[in-house]
Amino acid sequence: MTTEQMDWGEAWKTRMAASVAAMGGSDCARAWNNEASARNYWRMVLDAREVIDDILKGLPVDKDCRILDVGSGPGTLVVPLAPKVAHITAVEPAGAMADVLHENIDEFGLRNVDCVHKRWEEVDEKKDLSPPYDLVIASFSLGMPDIRAAIEKMQRVSQGYVFLLWFAGPSSWDRESRYLFKTLFDREYPGMPQADIIFNLLYQMGIYPHVDVFPGRMDHYYDSLDDMVGDFKMRMPNLSETQASVLRTYYEKIVEKRNGKVILPYTWQSMKLWWKKA
Repeated sequence: MTTEQMDWGEAWKTRMAASVAAMGGSDCARAWNNEASARNYWRMVLDAREVIDDILKGLPVDKDCRILDVGSGPGTLVVPLAPKVAHITAVEPAGAMADVLHENIDEFGLRNVDCVHKRWEEVDEKKDLSPPYDLVIASFSLGMPDIRAAIEKMQRVSQGYVFLLWFAGPSSWDRESRYLFKTLFDREYPGMPQADIIFNLLYQMGIYPHVDVFPGRMDHYYDSLDDMVGDFKMRMPNLSETQASVLRTYYEKIVEKRNGKVILPYTWQSMKLWWKKA
């Protein structure tokens, strides 16, 4: 089958379904609906200024700009962007992440942010949003089962630009998971669909995006190795004690220790795909 014959929207659905099934049915929204994980993620964001700067670089924003942030998390982009623009609508489905987002909105005194607590596929464009937006951005939040429908909705509510950020090639999490799935479960880890599928899908949709690639790193902090193993046990349900012991031994060899904390570096290559709506 040639690239032109491939249905890239269906390819995404297949890969995403396999990835969710491999994690016991836990998709992105469920994975982050945990208070400790959400607060830990915000701490990682605060430490990852270089990555955030790379995401923000080149965004066409000014004081009159209206932004839709799809999958805003705890305010990764909302906090630095809100003081510079007229309005932001933040869509965040994970309850724990949304709680941290609201705390940050209050802490930083942001009065121009509206929040929608729904999955993007459940958002009603007329009832939940206030389009059109000058910029629609989805930054590492493309866990939707139907990526074509997700992008089409973003297109409909944008009157300017669309920016998508996703993973290009295997991340450190993917490499670790491949080893662990083979060792713990004697099966292959399917991994998440990658940015190449998004690029090819956009091409099929008649959208020819600009592409930027840059490295990323965020450090996961834990109070102890046991806390880290506990976090992974939530993501990999039904682990036996023997399997949890294998997990602990594996990560004990690769974690870093700093200021009394256990740190698991998470590294990846980022792909930023962006275009101006025709």
